Amino acid sequence: MSATQSELRLARLIDERETTQKLHEDLLASAETRDDKSLGDAERVQVKAYRERVLGLDDEIKELAETIERHNTAVENSKAIRRVLAGGQPGVEASEDGVAYRTMAAYARDYIITRESRVCSQIASQFANPQEIQVARERLQLAKRAPDNTLSSNVDGLIPDQHIAEIFQVIDSSRPIVASARRSSLVRGTLTYPQVDTSPTVAVQASEKTEGGTDRLAVSMQTATASTYIGGGDLSWQAINWSTPDALALWFQLAGADYALKTEQDAAQVVQHSGFSFNIATTLAALTDFSDVLLALASGAGDVYANSGRMADTVYLAPDAFYAVAAIAGTEAANFVAAGQVSLRTQGGSLAGLNVVVSRGMDSGVIVVGDSAGLLVAETAGAPVELRVVEPAIGGVEVGIIGAFEAVVVDPGAFAMITTAS
Repeated sequence: MSATQSELRLARLIDERETTQKLHEDLLASAETRDDKSLGDAERVQVKAYRERVLGLDDEIKELAETIERHNTAVENSKAIRRVLAGGQPGVEASEDGVAYRTMAAYARDYIITRESRVCSQIASQFANPQEIQVARERLQLAKRAPDNTLSSNVDGLIPDQHIAEIFQVIDSSRPIVASARRSSLVRGTLTYPQVDTSPTVAVQASEKTEGGTDRLAVSMQTATASTYIGGGDLSWQAINWSTPDALALWFQLAGADYALKTEQDAAQVVQHSGFSFNIATTLAALTDFSDVLLALASGAGDVYANSGRMADTVYLAPDAFYAVAAIAGTEAANFVAAGQVSLRTQGGSLAGLNVVVSRGMDSGVIVVGDSAGLLVAETAGAPVELRVVEPAIGGVEVGIIGAFEAVVVDPGAFAMITTAS
C-alpha cells in the first residue's frame, strides 16, 4: 500500500532532523580540536540556527505523527467494524467510532459465547464457530461504553432530606414516690380522713373488782385541701396536621411530664418535711463511709418504729445521694445486716432490706427512711385530664391539662430524715 503524503512528509522531516543534528555535532567537534575550544562569532550563530531548526522540526514531527496515528487508528477501527458486521449480526449497528448494540439479545449472545467458563464454552460450541466467536470478541471490544453519568446532584428532586420522626430528648413522666405511696381517688377539692388520737389501754388488774386500763378512744377528722395543677396552650391546625411527630400529641406528652414532676415534688416535700421533724440524732453530713450510712439507715428505721410503731420498708433518696451511696455500697461488709444491692440503670434495689426509691422531686443530698404506707396520695381519676377546644374561626385548637392532687402523711413519725437538711 502506497504511503500517504503525511507519511512521506514525516519521513522527510525525520531525515532533515537527523542531517541538521549531524551538522550541529560536526561543528561542535571541530571546535573541540582547537586549543581554546571556543566557537567564533559566525560559528555561534550557526550553532544557534541548527538548534532552533531541530526544535522546530521536533514540534512538527510530533504533531504530524499524532495525526497519522489517529488516522491509522480510525482506519483500523473502520476495518474492524466492517469485518465484525460482515456476518450481518441482527441488533448490531456500526457508527464512526465503534459498534452499538441495539438489542439486549444481540449483546447477550456475544457476551455468552465469549465468556471463559465451562458452561459458556459448551454453549458457544453449539451455537457459534471459532470465527464467529473471534468476531464477537472484536465486536465487544468496539462496543461504545460512554454513558452519561447521573449523579445525586442531578436528581436532587428525588432525594428528600431524611427526617427521623422521633424525639430524642428525655421525657420523664415517672413518679416513684407517688407510685410507692398508699393511693386514693380524689372526687372533691378537700380530702378528709380519720386519725386516732387516743387508743384504749389494757392493764393488769390489781385485785378483784378493780379497774384496769380506762383510757378512752378518741378519733379526730383530718382535713387536707388538694392543689389543682393546670397548664394550657393553643396550637394551629397547620402545626397539628403538618408536624411529624404529631405536635398535638407531643404537647400533651410534655405537659404530662411536667405535671408528673410537679406532683412528685409535692409528695417529696411532704415526706421530707415530716422526716425533718423526726430526724435521727446524728445525721449524715457526708456520704463517704459505708458503715456510717448503714448505721444511719438502722437509726432511721429505729426512730420510725419508736415514733409511730411502724416498720420502715423504704429508703427515699435524691438522685445525687443515691449515686453517692452506690459508689460506697460495696466497700465494706456488715456483720449482721445484708448491705443490699442497688442498680444504677433502674435507680432502684435495696439497702439493708429497705426498698430503694430515687426521686428527682427530693432536695439535693436528702435521704429519708420510712413506711411507704404512712404517705397517702389522693388524685383525681385519670389525672392529668386532657382538655381540647376546637377554634374553627381561627383554625386552631386550645389545649390544656388539669388534675387535682394532694399528698399527706397520715401518721406523724412514719418518716425519719437521716441526712442533714439541704
